[in-house]
Amino acid sequence: MFTKIDRYLLRQVMMPLLSTLGVAALLLILEKMLKLFDFVVNQGGPANIVFQMLANLTPHYLGLALPVGLLLGILLAFRKISLSSEFDAITSSGIGLMRLMRPLLLLAMFLAVINTILVGWVQPYSRYTYRGLVFDLRSGALGASIRVGEFIDLGDDITLLVEESHKKGAELHGIFMERRNERGSMAITAERGGFYATGDDQTILLRLYNGRLVDLNERQNKPRVLSFDRQDLKIHLPARDSFRERGGEELELTLPELYVERNNPLQSAEMRAAFNGNFHWRLMHSLSFFVIPFLAVPMGITNKRTGRGTGIVIGLSLLIVYNEFMEAMETAVHHGASPYSSIWLLFAGFAGLSFFFFHIAAFRAGGEPLALIDSIWGAISGPIKKLSKKIMGMDDL
Repeated sequence: MFTKIDRYLLRQVMMPLLSTLGVAALLLILEKMLKLFDFVVNQGGPANIVFQMLANLTPHYLGLALPVGLLLGILLAFRKISLSSEFDAITSSGIGLMRLMRPLLLLAMFLAVINTILVGWVQPYSRYTYRGLVFDLRSGALGASIRVGEFIDLGDDITLLVEESHKKGAELHGIFMERRNERGSMAITAERGGFYATGDDQTILLRLYNGRLVDLNERQNKPRVLSFDRQDLKIHLPARDSFRERGGEELELTLPELYVERNNPLQSAEMRAAFNGNFHWRLMHSLSFFVIPFLAVPMGITNKRTGRGTGIVIGLSLLIVYNEFMEAMETAVHHGASPYSSIWLLFAGFAGLSFFFFHIAAFRAGGEPLALIDSIWGAISGPIKKLSKKIMGMDDL
C-alpha cells in the first residue's frame, strides 16, 4: 500500500519522466520526418504515407526514450526535494533511502514490462510494417504523385506530361500523353482528366476530356486524327514483386521466436549468433530498468548549499556510454563472443557501479557520491591544470 510520501514521490518523478518521453520522442520523430518527406517526395509517393511510417517508428523511439525518461524523472525529483530540504525532513522522520526506493522500483517494474512488450513484440511487427511501406514506395505499389512539368513513364510504354495538378492529383490539366506499341505510337492531348481506380489493382483508368488523339501507325499512309469529348484509357501497371515474409533478420523476430531460432540447426551459424546476441540484448535492456533507480537517486541528491548540476551530466553520460557499449557487446556476440562474457558482464559492471553510488548515499553518514566524484576529478584535473600553466608560462617566455 502506498503512503502519502510514496504518492508524493511518484508525482515528483512522473512530471519530468513524461516530459522527457514527450520531448525525446518528438525530437526523434521530427528529425526523421524531414528525411521521410524527402524520401517519399523523391519516390513520388503520397504525402500521407509519411505519417503511417512515423507511426510504425514510434515504438522504436519509445524504447530509446524510456530509460532516459526514468533516469531523468528520478534524478530531477530527488534533486528538487534535496534542494528544498524536503529530503532532509523525510529522512529525519525515520524513513531511510531504502524505503524510498519501493515506489521507484515498482515504477521501474511497470516500465520494464512496457519495454519488454515494446522490444519483444511491438517493435518487430512495426519494423516489418515500416519496411513494407518503404518497399511499396520504391515499387510503386502506393501510387505515384504526378509531378507537374515532368515527363513520367507509366506502364504499357506510356509517357505522360501534365501542366497543372489540383486536389492532390485528382484533377489534371494540360495533359500530353504518348503511348507506344509495335505498330507505332499514339499521341494524345487533353484539356483535363484524372486517374480512377478499377477492380484490378494492376490496372488504373485514365479519363480524358476535350482532347485530340493522333494515331501514328506505320501501316497507314497518313496519321489519323480524332477529336473527343471524353476518352477512357486503361493503363496496366508494371508487375510488382510481393514483399518478403516477416523474419528476414533478428530485429523482426519476437522474443519467443528469437529464443527458438537462436538454437535452430537449420539456421546458419552466423544467423544463430545474431539471434542469440539480440535475444540477450533485449533481456538486458529490460532488466536495466531495475538498475537505473539506484544510479539516478545518488546522482540526484545534491548539496543544497552548492546546488551543483554535476549529477545530471554524470548520470546521463553513464547511461549513454552504457547504451553504446550494449550495442557494441551485441555486435561482439554476432561475431562469436559469449553473451555472458560480453553483454551480461557489461550489465554486471553497470549494476555494480550504480549500487556502489547508492551504497554511499544510503549507508554512509553524510554520504554524497557527487562529492566523491568531484574530489576524484579534482585529483585528476589538478596536475593537468598545473602542467598547462607551466606550458603557457614557457610559451610567454
